[in-house]
Amino acid sequence: MKRLKIVEQIIAVLIFAVIIPFVTIGIIISNISQQSVRNELAISTSLMAEFVGDALQNYIKYSQAQLEQMASGFNYIPNTMAKIQYFDDIEAKTKIFKNLDILEKNKISKGKYEVESGLITLLAPIEKDEKYYLTAQIEANIIDVLLGKENIKGRNIFIFDRDTKKLIASNTPENFTKEVFNGLEKVENQKKALYGDKNTPKAYFRLDSPNWAIIVDTTTKVTAKTINKARNRIILSLCIAALSILIIVGLYTFYLYINVRQLFKGIKAVSQGNYDKKIHLIKSVFTPYEIVFLANEFNYMANKINISYQDLKEKNYELEKLNKFRENLVSSTSHEFRTPLTSIIGYTSRLLRHDIALDEKTKTHSLQIIKEQAQRLSRMVEDLLVIPELDSLSLKFNIEETDLSEKINRALDYLKSDEIDFIVDIKPDLKFVYADEYRLEQIIINLVDNAMKYSKDNSPVKIEAFNQDEFPVLKISNKCEKISDEIKEKLFDKFIRADSNLTRTTRGTGLGLYIVKGLCEAMKIDISLEADEEFIMTLKFEDYVR
Repeated sequence: MKRLKIVEQIIAVLIFAVIIPFVTIGIIISNISQQSVRNELAISTSLMAEFVGDALQNYIKYSQAQLEQMASGFNYIPNTMAKIQYFDDIEAKTKIFKNLDILEKNKISKGKYEVESGLITLLAPIEKDEKYYLTAQIEANIIDVLLGKENIKGRNIFIFDRDTKKLIASNTPENFTKEVFNGLEKVENQKKALYGDKNTPKAYFRLDSPNWAIIVDTTTKVTAKTINKARNRIILSLCIAALSILIIVGLYTFYLYINVRQLFKGIKAVSQGNYDKKIHLIKSVFTPYEIVFLANEFNYMANKINISYQDLKEKNYELEKLNKFRENLVSSTSHEFRTPLTSIIGYTSRLLRHDIALDEKTKTHSLQIIKEQAQRLSRMVEDLLVIPELDSLSLKFNIEETDLSEKINRALDYLKSDEIDFIVDIKPDLKFVYADEYRLEQIIINLVDNAMKYSKDNSPVKIEAFNQDEFPVLKISNKCEKISDEIKEKLFDKFIRADSNLTRTTRGTGLGLYIVKGLCEAMKIDISLEADEEFIMTLKFEDYVR
């Protein structure tokens, strides 16, 4: 099964946990709202029809009662002029009745409650025999007066005669069509009822007297303001809520995804061996605490691994150096030890022979060579023994006042040779220095021996000792072949020699200058090198007798 990424999972969660529920809830709320608004429309339409019907009926009854009261008092008016004045006063004061008149019964052309030209005719008998009637007319179209235009805005109200289906009054007579009566036959025998479409309901109300009826028709304009407007508001609210959720979740997802990708890259980098990799989060209110914690712990872990890795690299480097040192040491010392040992064994065997007679000169010469080779072996052993102490910084010194000129002379006596001469220039005012006598002598022997080995065409080795700016200075120089810059930089390292492995012409382990450098640094002796046509080693003694 394919594993979804975080963004894909969040999108799936949004679809199933937000979008689908929001759409479902929106549909449900919209339907409930529509049903509620439809019920409200139906109830308000029915109430409006009933109110108009009751108001109209009360209006007619009140006008009829007033007319009958006027008719009953008519006989008490003394003369005709007074009666006429009485009619005029009633019309002026009440403003209800129009066209007041007294007619004989057989001359009345309009029936009671008959409507013509928007006026309702009322009749009231003057005498008990009902020979004469008081007639008057009142306004038929009083809907706007009863309800007010704002209260009936958007609804069509029709008052019609049930017998003739003739329109009596309406707030919008131009909209009265036969469609108003569609479905009326099912409810016209009822006192009040609803019919028509559920979004545009019609209310029916029947009057008892006269035989009229009221129809209140709900228009599409009212439906748009109620049902559609409510639905649109619900949909808009849901859309705004969903959009807000999507924006917040989107921002959260963005920061989460970016930061998780940083974690992913960091883990991948470490798995590939890049231990310097650090996770840099984009921190905000949307960044979870757990992500920040993981990033900090990862950076801490990566830093620890990197430190361990660097330590391991250093240890491996040191191990490689030790392994190379061992190989070089075995190779160099086995070769360097073989030569003096061969000479010692050879000359010793020669002295022990009884089949030949050796003169004193030959014996002395043989013993001299044995001594020289033994001293050479002793120096090499001493060099090998001092290296571990130098590397571990555990070499101990017996620092005391030392005669530098004496140590130079003893070293030269030790290294004197028939092949190479020494040019010695020691100033008589040379100051005493503070140093370990034995180690100082070892330094001078190694430097002079190195100069003798690399002296060009067995040229003399020059040894100078003098005071410079009050400091005692020892300078050892010899003529030599040109040394490359690369070799110059490494001359004080282990197993480095001026001649290469391919063109090596001198003996030695390559440890002499390394030992000299270590001993000088330990005893605070400043050592410098110049190598051009001459190889010059200079020692400057900072600790001296003042």
